Amino acid sequence: MQIAATNFFLSANPKAKYHKQTADCFTPNLTSKSVSFPSQMGYGSRKISVSKSNRYLPAACAALSEDVIVSSSQFEDFSVTKATNINENKELKICIEVSGAKTRAIFDNVFNEMVDKAQPIPGFRRVKGGKTPNIPREILLEILGPSKVYKQVIKEVINSTVAAYVEKEALKVGKDLRIEQSYEDLEDQFEPDEKFFFDAIIQLNQTN
Repeated sequence: MQIAATNFFLSANPKAKYHKQTADCFTPNLTSKSVSFPSQMGYGSRKISVSKSNRYLPAACAALSEDVIVSSSQFEDFSVTKATNINENKELKICIEVSGAKTRAIFDNVFNEMVDKAQPIPGFRRVKGGKTPNIPREILLEILGPSKVYKQVIKEVINSTVAAYVEKEALKVGKDLRIEQSYEDLEDQFEPDEKFFFDAIIQLNQTN
């Protein structure tokens, strides 16, 4: 049966310091240097593991063997370079570039939702309804915690982009989806309005 991804939930495993280690927890707790991304899809749960690696290199998909076919796809707000092993055809490596417009839109949406949930903001005068308006965004970011905000934003960027790609390509995927960067590396490179890169390996289901 054909499946389409809907959501990938980001959580951390403090023990996941080496490649191919995964976590079973779905609660975000990003305090370790390496993290796992367990995911949930419409037909059940899937795991995403993240290994400790260097920062993203745009040419990552190019440094592959002669048995690998590399191709690129351009979508509205992200692009994907994929590498398929023509001998095994069991794994699909995708190098995803998310546009600055999408990173900004997701940042604003996540930030605004977090501000709404944090209302009323302590230390500021409230208006009717209990909210505290007209607080500079920089101050709100410090109150909420920059790292906490960025973790939620990065989770949503990966969730929405991978899900959109799987759906657009009508992929039949297996149990595991691995993100090759560590969370530290992802957080280090992320800035709203700037392009965001990450690499993933999708396990493909075999078709008859």
